[in-house]
Amino acid sequence: MLIKFAVQDFLEDKKYKNLSTKTIEGYKRSLNMFHEYCVKQEVLNVEDIRPMTIKSFLIHLEAEHGNNATSRNNKLRIVKNFMSWCQDNELISDKQNVAKKVNYAREEIILKPFSDAQINQMLSYLRSNKQRERTFLSYRNYIIIVFLLGTGVRLGELISITWNDMDLKNGSASILGKKRELSSVPLTDKLIKEMAE
Repeated sequence: MLIKFAVQDFLEDKKYKNLSTKTIEGYKRSLNMFHEYCVKQEVLNVEDIRPMTIKSFLIHLEAEHGNNATSRNNKLRIVKNFMSWCQDNELISDKQNVAKKVNYAREEIILKPFSDAQINQMLSYLRSNKQRERTFLSYRNYIIIVFLLGTGVRLGELISITWNDMDLKNGSASILGKKRELSSVPLTDKLIKEMAE
């Protein structure tokens, strides 16, 4: 089967499975890049993809687009997902699923958390801004930072929270997590006081 049509079917299947629009767009961007690269290499059918096709695509991403190891690994993860889908849907055999043979690049991820001094500086600025301006935005910005620091939730999880998800009396918030699973996050007394205000 032509890669182009396999990619279209793959994306339709992801829509059917109710994946988020953002996830589907990410798949689409990466697979379109992969398809374009394959066409330039005169690889048109899914069954003609070789391990070196995928590896040279990843090298191309680094050289031409400046992708770091993390970005390349994300795109490789999508290609692997696509190839596994092709195998599951009998477009290729287990032996033809060559993406299994391509390993992820080693990533050097160094996350540097904010220091206590930086956190205090942020909060001090937002507190004084809230006192000075007394606008909805200044209160909102302050409580966003306080909530993120107090709960450790992701930004995407915070965005989807409504007041109905807050239980200030029992000190918890219901969070819809990354895998669409509902979980309860405890709220500190200080955070409850700030939220009530």
